[in-house]
Parts: sequence; C-alpha cells; structure tokens
Amino acid sequence: MWSRLTILSEAVLDLLFPDRCASCGRVGGLFCAACRAALRPYPPAPPPPGLDAVAVAWCYEGAVRRAVHTLKYRRRRRVAIALADALASSLADWPPGDALVPVPLHAERLAERGFNQSAELARQLALRWNMPLRADGLVRARDTGHQAHLGRRARLSNVAGAFVWRAPTPPPARVVLVDDVLTTGATLDACAAALRAAGAQQVSAVALARARAPGTLHSLARPPGAQRGASCYNCTRKRTRA
Repeated sequence: MWSRLTILSEAVLDLLFPDRCASCGRVGGLFCAACRAALRPYPPAPPPPGLDAVAVAWCYEGAVRRAVHTLKYRRRRRVAIALADALASSLADWPPGDALVPVPLHAERLAERGFNQSAELARQLALRWNMPLRADGLVRARDTGHQAHLGRRARLSNVAGAFVWRAPTPPPARVVLVDDVLTTGATLDACAAALRAAGAQQVSAVALARARAPGTLHSLARPPGAQRGASCYNCTRKRTRA
C-alpha cells in the first residue's frame, strides 16, 4: 500500500513540477537530448602529472558548463544523475579500477553547499559500472579556497598537502578519482599523492569536462578514427600501437 502511494505521489509531483533541463530549461528531462547532442568531446591529451591515466568527456563550455553550474551553484542535486548517465555512456573504453574515490570538499565548503558534487557523480557512476565507492577515506584537510583565478603553479602550491587518507584501511590498489571539472590537474595531482602515500599503486581519474587553454578551442576536431565521446589518452595510445 505504501509503495503504491509513493509511486502515485511521485507521479503527481512529476506532473505538477516536471524536470527541466539543467542547461537550457526545456521541460522533459534533467539534461535534454538537444543539449547532450551539442556537447563537444574533449580531444586526447596526456594525463596531468601524478595520474596514470585520465578520461575527460567534454570540453567545458556551453551546455555542460551551464549544467555543472546548475548542479553546484543552484544546488539542483538531481542533475548529477543525468550528468552521470551521459558520462557513463561516453566512457566506453575507460580502463578498470578497484574503486571510485570522489575528490572531497573541505568540511566548511561541504556545509555551505550541502553536498559534494563529485561524490554525487561518483555514487551514480558506481551504480552504473558496478564498482565499489570509497567516499570515506580521502579528506581535504585544509580549505584551499576558490582556485578559478590561479594559474597552474599557484594551484600546485595552494593544494600541496591539502589531502590525506584517513580511513582505517588503506585505499585500493587501483583508484579511479572522480571530479566534475578538470582544469590544470593540480587538485587531482595532490589527491593522487595522498592516495599513493597511503598505499595506492595506480591512480587514474575521470571528469565530466575540462577547460581548454586560451587560443586552443579551434583545434577541437576529433582525429581520424577517434570514437565519439570521452577521450582517454592512455586508451587512445594503446589502440594506436595495436
């Protein structure tokens, strides 16, 4: 009886308050087909220092940028479900790992926002990939503030030593970090250092999008034979050698 009432209540709420696209605002879904079709795959690139491999789905612009802002700053938590769906569909060639570990927020930032967007993405990806989620070990021990205005060197200095592994058990041997947006890679580098210090042997990362350096957006065309969707430098390199 309770389950039927719950289903009925959800149906009524969906009718009265239908989902709107986190990017364009159209009614009908959290991330509509038109916005997903407009996403530009991020081209193959070497992983940032500290990572064994990285997979980035799209260029951080347009529809995905607006959707990420809706998730993080307008606090529409359910947008993570739609973004994780799209991300999982794009990462067909992603190498395996033993567990997913989200990039953590500092406790003060977490209290301010109410949730960690990387943890929400990681939780949804864990369900889709049938992988363990370890969100209990990696901690941002120091608040690094906003880094949008910092260059790579400043970011590296800012996040150095900011992350530690505090779980009673060591991290898995092969960790896959999950982040929403990759910029210089300084944060992932610092996370990887903390994981390796605690015993991880291989650290990779997945991200929804990555910002391109100024003046490089004209070179985003996919190379001949590249698969539509996310790019993984190590995977592309392996296919080329084969």
